[in-house]
Amino acid sequence: MSESDNIIQELNTFVQTYAASSEFIRTTTAQQINATQAHLLMLLQSQNATNTTLADKMKLSKPAITKAIKNLTAHGYVSASQDPVDKRSIKYKVTPAGVELAMQHEHSHQSLHQDIDATIANFTPQQQETIMTFLVQINHLKDDHS
Repeated sequence: MSESDNIIQELNTFVQTYAASSEFIRTTTAQQINATQAHLLMLLQSQNATNTTLADKMKLSKPAITKAIKNLTAHGYVSASQDPVDKRSIKYKVTPAGVELAMQHEHSHQSLHQDIDATIANFTPQQQETIMTFLVQINHLKDDHS
């Protein structure tokens, strides 16, 4: 196996492990929300927002936001109300139960960041720069093939 194959395998393992551990957040009622829904709750903690605002901030389509919000609303994590100024617009607000889930998700983010920070500290500044260059280039591969 080439060194490139080893790197790809390690990156794949990290992505799969991270995705498996962060994809769903379990609530006390065994209701699951996915990472997108958890991020929506985190956004709505800071301010009420419309579907369009959420789609722009999350860089997702409006239908994807609508689907996620419907699930959150159905389980009581988000409430919807008509905008008093623009009657065509619906504003979404996180409920107390939604705040609790958003805080759980934020805690898992902080924990992962601490683990990554501790790992990065094992490398010299020059090695860290090389890692960063590699990751930036990897993240732009799809741009090069579009």
